[in-house]
Amino acid sequence: MAAFRGILAIGIWFLCIPFSVYCLPDTTVVCKICNGINFSYRTPFRQEMNSVLNELGSVIPYSYNLYAQSTNSGQGCYGHAACDGRLSHFDCDLCLQNERGDLLNGCSSKTGRKCSL
Repeated sequence: MAAFRGILAIGIWFLCIPFSVYCLPDTTVVCKICNGINFSYRTPFRQEMNSVLNELGSVIPYSYNLYAQSTNSGQGCYGHAACDGRLSHFDCDLCLQNERGDLLNGCSSKTGRKCSL
């Protein structure tokens, strides 16, 4: 009888453990368009682009929709990032980090890009 109670207590304990599922968001690129205008890496535009990407990356996980611009050197660079409001801040940030890496690798010397994940 004591063995049965022990097994029953262990069974109830396992049923009381909260079950949670953790998964990463799907960051598959759905649509990517790069324009045909190239720029050199050692130009002010590259600095402007990095400034815009840094601003978008630091704020978008908390606002879900942001426009940023940088015109410090006279060459304007504009950016827009938006996350679906159903995403958590963590998932939004992760998607934006993945997109930034893909932007710098996939359209590295292009002045414009549109992408959807």
